[in-house]
Amino acid sequence: MLRILSVTVLCLTLGFAPLSAEERSDADVSTGHHVQNLEVPEDPNGNTDVISDLEFSPDSKMLAVAYGRFRGLLQKPDPGRVIIWDIASGKRLATLNSFKDGVSSVGFSADGKLLAAGGYDGSLQLWRVSDWARQVAINLDSQSVTALDFSPDNVTLAVGTMLWKSASQKSNLHLYQVTTGRESKSLQCPADSVTGVDFSPDGKSLVCAGLSGIVQVWNIEAGTSRTIFQSEDLMLFSLTVSHDGQLIAAGGDPFQYKHKKWQVQIWDTESGKLRQGKTEAGWMLSYVRFSSDDRWLVIATREAKVKLWNLSTGRLIDVSQPGEEIAISPDGKLLALANGNRVALLEFAKLIDRE
Repeated sequence: MLRILSVTVLCLTLGFAPLSAEERSDADVSTGHHVQNLEVPEDPNGNTDVISDLEFSPDSKMLAVAYGRFRGLLQKPDPGRVIIWDIASGKRLATLNSFKDGVSSVGFSADGKLLAAGGYDGSLQLWRVSDWARQVAINLDSQSVTALDFSPDNVTLAVGTMLWKSASQKSNLHLYQVTTGRESKSLQCPADSVTGVDFSPDGKSLVCAGLSGIVQVWNIEAGTSRTIFQSEDLMLFSLTVSHDGQLIAAGGDPFQYKHKKWQVQIWDTESGKLRQGKTEAGWMLSYVRFSSDDRWLVIATREAKVKLWNLSTGRLIDVSQPGEEIAISPDGKLLALANGNRVALLEFAKLIDRE
C-alpha cells in the first residue's frame, strides 16, 4: 500500500507486470482448502515487485491484489490493476483495470459487498462485489491515494493521500459517503504523506499515520485530534489497529538509512501510552498487521523478511517464505505474503506451532 512512499524516498526505478483479463493463475493446489501460491506472468521488460497491496474479503474466501507502480518513476507508465482471486481454486474472479497508473491500496467493506481501490493517479473507485460493477469513481486532484479503510458500518470510506508540492495546503485525509461518493469531511494530518488509516471498531475514531513520523487519533464527529506519537527521527510506513481497538501499532525506519534498523511501537489507544517497542537490524519496514486474535504482530520488510512477534512473550519467529506485503485472513487461518509477482498462502497455525 505504501510502496510509493518508500520507493520515492530511495529513488528506485521499478516496473509493472502487464496482465490480461483472460489470464489465469499458475496456482499450486494444496491438499487443504486453499491454493499455496497465486502467480501472475513476469513483466517482459524484466521489472519486478509488481504487487503493492492485498486484502482478504471478510469471509476469507477471496483475496484482492493491487498491481502497479508509481508513474513518476517510470519512463513509460503502465496502467495498474486489481485482481480478485478465489482462495480455494486459485482462479481469477475479476480483473479491474480502469486505472491510468499503478494501484496503491485495496480494501473490502465490512459486509463484503464493496471493494475500494485507490491509485497513484489520484483515482478512487468502488465496485459491487456481486457482479464487479463500478459504483463510484472519484478523482483526487494533485494527490495520490496511499491508504484507505471502510468504517465498520459500511457508510464511510476514509482515504489518506500524498500531497504534491503544488497542493501542500490541501487536506490529505478525506471521508467519503460510500453510497454517493460525496466527501463528508476533510481533515489534515500534519504530514505531506499519510501512510496509514484505520477506523476504530466502533467507528467513532480514525487513526492515521504520517510519513514524517506522526500518529494521531481523530474524533470524527468533533473533527478534533490528539497526537499519540511524534518523532523527527523516524519515518512511518505502516499502521494497524488491533481488532478490539485497544492497541495501535506503527512502524518504520530512521531518516538516516545508514543505521539500517526498523522500529515498531505499540500504544494504548485510550491513554496514548507506549506499551511495547521493538527495534531490529534490517532494511526498511514495509508492513505491520495484528493477527485476528491480536496475540501476534506480523512484520514485513523491504528485504522480504517476515517475522511474527508474540506480544505476550516478546519472542520473534522468522518466517522462511519471503514477503514484502502481507495480509491475514479474518478467520485467522491464512497469512498471505506477496513477493515479486507471487503471493504465497501459509497456514498461520503451523507458523506459530514453533512456539
